[in-house]
Amino acid sequence: MKIIRLFFWPFGVFVVIILLFYLAHPIVLPGYAWLFQKQNATKGADAIICLSGGRTTRVPESLRLWNQNYAKQLFVTDEKPLNREFSKIELNNLQFAQEVAKKMKLDADWKIVPSLSGGSTSTFDEAEDCLAYGTKMKWKRIIIVTDEFHTRRAHHAFEKIFGDSKIQVEVAGASNEIFSIEDWWKSDRGIMAYFGETVKFPVYFFAGREPRIVRND
Repeated sequence: MKIIRLFFWPFGVFVVIILLFYLAHPIVLPGYAWLFQKQNATKGADAIICLSGGRTTRVPESLRLWNQNYAKQLFVTDEKPLNREFSKIELNNLQFAQEVAKKMKLDADWKIVPSLSGGSTSTFDEAEDCLAYGTKMKWKRIIIVTDEFHTRRAHHAFEKIFGDSKIQVEVAGASNEIFSIEDWWKSDRGIMAYFGETVKFPVYFFAGREPRIVRND
């Protein structure tokens, strides 16, 4: 009898926990995703900088902000190609941004932030490139644009790099048509995105500047 009780008590507790999580997940999971998001862009910045990565979402959002007078200048970052031999077959970040502007019928003058290392491979690299160029151009405030789930980590990386400068960094997040903060756990991409941030954000948070756990060259 004791053996049966010892078995059913843990099993019962486990079932109750699963049931409570199921009932609460519409609140818990969006709340968890919210931890990785940050939106604080305001009008009047010197430049809008579209970070490399999900350019089909980030470029249109950058153009939307520009069209609403959040900043007069538009930039993309210079990303290191995964395969230099075949990278010229597809549009680079600048060319893609220019094509999207045409598609949206906006007369936007896109420029590229020069890379200090032959192309960025991380958000920290992009931050260092932007700091060097922004200091040269005497910027006072910039808006970085990335995907919503990447906003808090991206802003944290820029804040670390820009810490000793007088340039203020704000961030804006781009949404997508597959998942949102309200339903990210219902799609593979949403799960990958937020699980990825679960691993990456602590690494970025505790690292002094750029994490040296993995090589970026």
